[in-house]
Amino acid sequence: MSDYRKFLVEAYVTGVHEGSVAGVALGTVMLLVFSGYALAVWFGAKMIMENEKKYNGGTVLNVIASLLTASM
Repeated sequence: MSDYRKFLVEAYVTGVHEGSVAGVALGTVMLLVFSGYALAVWFGAKMIMENEKKYNGGTVLNVIASLLTASM
């Protein structure tokens, strides 16, 4: 029983550590993804404001949707 408890505690600690690392990694990846979305929307809005004749909201959204599809 004592050996089983010892190994059970080790497994629990390892599981908690693994979960923490996975959570931080997933959080970092999601931060990068959503930061990319925000950058695309910001840059698209900037392009619309500076070049009103060339770009419009539909064009910017098409480019963002194309990039999202290509990244999948």
